Amino acid sequence: MPHTDAKTALARALRDALTTTPLSKVTVSGLTRAAGVTRQAFYYHFSDIRDLTVWVFKREVGNQVATHSTYDEWSDGLLAVLVWMQSHPEETRSVLSSLGMEEFQIFLYKQLHSVMEPIVDELSQDLRVTEGDRVFIADHFTLCVLGHVSQWLASGMSSDPYILTERISRILDGQVLHALTIFTQKPTMTSARA
Repeated sequence: MPHTDAKTALARALRDALTTTPLSKVTVSGLTRAAGVTRQAFYYHFSDIRDLTVWVFKREVGNQVATHSTYDEWSDGLLAVLVWMQSHPEETRSVLSSLGMEEFQIFLYKQLHSVMEPIVDELSQDLRVTEGDRVFIADHFTLCVLGHVSQWLASGMSSDPYILTERISRILDGQVLHALTIFTQKPTMTSARA
C-alpha cells in the first residue's frame, strides 16, 4: 500500500514545480522523483496531473476559507482565496477546465456556505429566527458572494482582489444582521399547501 503522506508530498512537488515550469510541461515522472514516491503511488491517488491539481486547489482554497469562518474574519478568507487564485492563474484555469464551471461553482458554494452558516448562527443567537429563514439567509448571502467571485473568474481574474473583497465586505456589512432582524419581526409563513 502506498505511503499515506504521498498525496502531500506530490502536492508539494507540484507547487515547487510550478515555480519554474508551466503546468502543461509538468510530468508525472518529474513529480514522483521530486516527491520521492513511485509512479504507482501517484496513480493510486490521482488519475493524472489535472486530478492532482484539482486536489491541491480544493485543499488550498478550503484551508483559506476554513481558517476565517467568523463574522469578523470572513472577508480575510475571501481575500486569501482570490489572491491565491490570481497568483496561480494556470492552476485555477486548469481546475475550471477540469471541473467545469458548474462543478466549480458547487465547490465554491460549499466553501463559502461553510463560512456563512456560522456567521448567521453567531448573529442570530439572541434572535428568534425560524430554521427555514436562517437557511434562506445563509444561502442568499452565500450566493451573492459566489456571484461576484464567478463574475471575477469569468472576466479573467483581472480586477484587484483587494478592491473586490473590500466592496463585497462593505456592501454586506450589517446586512446579515439586518436580514435576520427582518425575518425575526416577520417570519416566513409556512405554506398552507401540504
